[in-house]
Amino acid sequence: MSLRSRITAMFVATTASVGLALIALVYGYLKLTPVPFRAEFPDSAVIDGAVPVTSEILRAMLTASLVSLLVLTILAGVIGWFVAGWVITPLSSIASTARKVTAGDMKERTGYSGAADELGDVSKALDTMLDTLADSITAQKRFSANASHELKTPISTIQTIADVALAGQDESELREALVRIREVNAGNAKTVNALLDLARAEMPTVDAIDFGAICRDCGIEAEAVTVTGDPILLQHAVSNLVRNAHTHGEYVAGALNVRNGQATVTVESSGPVLTEDEVATFVEPFTGSGHGLGLTLTDSIATSHGGRLELAPRKAGGLVARFIIPASRPTPTSQSGRLV
Repeated sequence: MSLRSRITAMFVATTASVGLALIALVYGYLKLTPVPFRAEFPDSAVIDGAVPVTSEILRAMLTASLVSLLVLTILAGVIGWFVAGWVITPLSSIASTARKVTAGDMKERTGYSGAADELGDVSKALDTMLDTLADSITAQKRFSANASHELKTPISTIQTIADVALAGQDESELREALVRIREVNAGNAKTVNALLDLARAEMPTVDAIDFGAICRDCGIEAEAVTVTGDPILLQHAVSNLVRNAHTHGEYVAGALNVRNGQATVTVESSGPVLTEDEVATFVEPFTGSGHGLGLTLTDSIATSHGGRLELAPRKAGGLVARFIIPASRPTPTSQSGRLV
């Protein structure tokens, strides 16, 4: 029997049980309690008395009551069927969503928009869980794609160098090949570490930490500002901004500001005049020097902490980078400092 049928049966059974109990009480009361009467005569004589209810009246009352109860029970069954259907609709939606996700549709959600009750809590909790699961799967796929893309060429290079070295007879060429292989392998190690950092940035741990202390460790003077996040990843993010300023130009200033519940680290660097299109490519993986994940990693860290990374050309040349995340305990004043 389905849940809807069981709920309907409960409606019918409750209605019938309560109705029968009321009929039995009324029937017993009428049968055991005489009906009082008063007779007045023309000579002012009055007779008070009581007579029992006749069996014909009791039978008629019982018949009418049972027929009424039957109609009421049928009506309760119809109403119960529709009410049960309305109540279990979110459960049907949850089951349908679970089946579609199991079949591979990770974008499917319950989309519950009903009352804020227990079923609503279950639906929203399921949607949140599916969002987290989808993000995790996406991160794994992105990691695999980036890893295969970035390691394919170096591995082919190592294979070619090894083949050439084995084909030759000169010991100096063999030594040169080994040195070259070592250099390529060192680059591979940097790439793998960067990819692992990027994957970790999409699934951070959560702790209440002093963001100001992290900024000070990276050379930015700042007062205590509490944020919720992963201290190691936030350290990476701020240090990447400072390192980027030193690598691609000369630093100008660094500041930590807290306004409207947002903690913002701003790092400015001088350099050539940039266009908006050029700046937009800075967060794309493997488009810059080195292993190419500095600002990409910083952008992922900001997103995973509920924030964002904003990059803009500096009017005098260079770049302005703003790392923005929610502050757990925002203060009305701002804290700022110079890069050292």
